[in-house]
Amino acid sequence: MLGIEIDQKRIFGLDFLRAFAIFCVVRGHGIHLLSGTRLSFLTSIPFPHGVDIFFVLSGFLIGSSFLKYAERQSGQVDWKKTLTFYARSALRILPNYYAILLVYCLLVNQQIVPGNVHEFSLWYFITFTQNLFTPFYNFYWESWSLPTQWWFYILFPLLLALASSSRVSARKATPWICLFFIVFSIVFRMQIADKAVDFFWWDAWVRKTVASRCDNIYIGVLAAWVKLYAPDIWKRYSIPCLIAGLLLMVLSYILPRPIGSFYTNIVLMSVAPVAIALWLPFLSGITTHKTFLGDIVSHLSVLSYAMFLTNLMVVQIIDHNFAEFFSRMGAEGYLLYWVLVIIAAYLLYILVEKPFILLRKRLSV
Repeated sequence: MLGIEIDQKRIFGLDFLRAFAIFCVVRGHGIHLLSGTRLSFLTSIPFPHGVDIFFVLSGFLIGSSFLKYAERQSGQVDWKKTLTFYARSALRILPNYYAILLVYCLLVNQQIVPGNVHEFSLWYFITFTQNLFTPFYNFYWESWSLPTQWWFYILFPLLLALASSSRVSARKATPWICLFFIVFSIVFRMQIADKAVDFFWWDAWVRKTVASRCDNIYIGVLAAWVKLYAPDIWKRYSIPCLIAGLLLMVLSYILPRPIGSFYTNIVLMSVAPVAIALWLPFLSGITTHKTFLGDIVSHLSVLSYAMFLTNLMVVQIIDHNFAEFFSRMGAEGYLLYWVLVIIAAYLLYILVEKPFILLRKRLSV
């Protein structure tokens, strides 16, 4: 539909989760547009952080891909698979990311959106090092999550390949790799907890640094490991896991979150990913759909990366240049915001992402 290609091999349940994730992201960034309107009550309804879902999904999908490959190769991950994955990942992530980085430079220089191009070197953004161990701010805000995924894409295959070179199977190596990064993130959050003096700095240090959040992705990898090596348990307990995951997510919002507490600074960032991982046994079993609404979900899933990179830009343009106009529009302004995000994402997908996707399809092991 309209140039958006849907791979027939896609799992609808995971497409639904991806579409829900981008809904949470776009909703969250623009929900303030409903303040003072007849729909202002919607602003108080809590939703999961969409980025948490994207992190767990990335770990689950990439983990599944490498573990399945290893099982076909006597438990090993060779360098050919690793290098091919690097090339395919670069073609998937870099074009959109760099295109939006360039657009942000132009918009900030023209004062169309607020920000400071010179506060942090552009080299950090080019190399995905803007928030490895310390936060950044005041420019290209939404890019904070991409380095977490990018360095996972680099390190996880590399570690599996090195383990295979040492005659350690991917099946044995994966849980230890996951355990290392999960513990590493928790220890890092303990080390920087004193820097979270208010919500802004908690958000910058605890929620938006790579070292603090890499455990989220490896929780998804562990889910992939369980699915492959304990398939009976994965299927048998899919509904109980779904219920437990939903209850855990609700509980995470009910519990108080005072800045500076052990729960908020150390534990909280690992709770939602565990809850999301518990949804996966059920959702990964929904393979197909036959409804118009399902088609919409699949298309939103395909556009999700482009929507992620464009929605906050749209919000900043609105807030910086057209705040009064959207305020007069009321609730309809929020609907217009969604339309503008989808248009911007569609243009990014057609002009930048899709050509590289076609090239990417030629690179397979």
